Amino acid sequence: MILPKGIHTVLFALFGADGDLDRELMRRQIEICVELGAAGIITLGLATEVRHLTPAQRRRIVEWNAADIAARLPFGVTIFEPTFEEQVASVAHAAAHGADWVILQPLPTARDEAELLRGFEQVLSRAAVPCAIQNAPQYIGVGLGVETIARLCESHPNLFAIKQEVSATETAALVTRLAGRLQVFSGRGGIELPDCMEAGIHGHVPAPEYADFLVRIWRLHSQGRYGEAQELYSRVLPLATFVLQSLGSLTTYGKLLFCQRHGLPFHSRPSSAKADTFGLQALRRHAVFLGIEPVS
Repeated sequence: MILPKGIHTVLFALFGADGDLDRELMRRQIEICVELGAAGIITLGLATEVRHLTPAQRRRIVEWNAADIAARLPFGVTIFEPTFEEQVASVAHAAAHGADWVILQPLPTARDEAELLRGFEQVLSRAAVPCAIQNAPQYIGVGLGVETIARLCESHPNLFAIKQEVSATETAALVTRLAGRLQVFSGRGGIELPDCMEAGIHGHVPAPEYADFLVRIWRLHSQGRYGEAQELYSRVLPLATFVLQSLGSLTTYGKLLFCQRHGLPFHSRPSSAKADTFGLQALRRHAVFLGIEPVS
């Protein structure tokens, strides 16, 4: 399959005051992503706090999101489960509920590249839906090298894309080595987005808190308006750098910013990190610099 080029947003897990997932807030998030110009929507990514959700919560989110997207945009589901069999079952569940594609995360037991490769190959051999893999050593702790990814796509024709969350120079090396055999998506919340576009990525996968600005950068760069794209990127970068310091920062400050921008109540996941005074001041300062309404 060929996904549309552009910004494919990864959803946050939005909770209610009772500490459980909030159905209406998740529905509203979908509509916001459609309105801001997303080329596609992805669920159960690292921004969705997938590793902290129960299996029942993960299935519920997939079913909710599929119903709310209603085939308006390509729908991708990230697959995180602790065992090979559970990953295969989750791929089947996603496909049965309307996922157009899935993104395979490493098995949690993988400790090096060889184990990571074996895990991906096992799931790919059983998946009946187009697959991508998430290569995010900065956030997950283990990753695949360029040559390993090239060999993997040669042996598994259902592997059509990779979500490559590394530097722009590493991304460029992968794009060159693959020579169009996989669609390469970058991540890391827009950091190095213009450079990654110059490298030849097919799309970019951020959380939605400032994704409307990334959509504008993508459009400007695609139109050859490189100076305007770079100027807007220079304003986005301080906020992106602050929010993407860690997954905890993303799901605390990034999610808070998203909710405040769109008038949604913010409730962090029970037992997750909480925003502190300094962090809130920094978030407000960076948001104002970007031109976003002040956040409290």
